[in-house]
Amino acid sequence: MKMKESIQAKLSEFLNLCKSHNVVSIYAFGSAVNDSFNEDTSDIDLLIEIESQNPIEKGELLMDIWDKLELFFQRKVDLLTNSSIKNPVLRSNIDATKILLYDGKEQKVSF
Repeated sequence: MKMKESIQAKLSEFLNLCKSHNVVSIYAFGSAVNDSFNEDTSDIDLLIEIESQNPIEKGELLMDIWDKLELFFQRKVDLLTNSSIKNPVLRSNIDATKILLYDGKEQKVSF
């Protein structure tokens, strides 16, 4: 099952997961958003932002949602944050292909 189909099949679970972890946004990028995605072997690359002023709480929320996203999608998830991307070429590639999955301001799936 592809990523968007997985989200739509369990929409309320996905929304609750995002809300309970103070998610500002989740973007998918890489093979998850193009034709090179392999149902059997591909992981899912996500760019996530979480709202928290406390760095320890933010780290705990990130680690927890990372585990839960892997369970949700039933596959490995590579999770990045904007602050973790130091390579400008990687940043450019992500920005060129990313697709918004969740908008925390609207608290809805965006695709």
